Amino acid sequence: MKTLTGKVITASGVKPTVPVKWDRENFWIYGAIEPLTGQHFQQEYPKLNGDYFQQFLDWLSQQLAED
Repeated sequence: MKTLTGKVITASGVKPTVPVKWDRENFWIYGAIEPLTGQHFQQEYPKLNGDYFQQFLDWLSQQLAED
């Protein structure tokens, strides 16, 4: 998380600062490229693990079913 310091409204003459947190969303891109034709395939997933990689491989095999 990225933390910034910002100002808040307080009593006259008092200017304390408080941390402000910005949520970040992460994602992973799984991909494959066919070197002879340059054809490429990619999918976004929320995590990097074996289950999502298997989902990508299943999806890829459906895309290349004719081959």
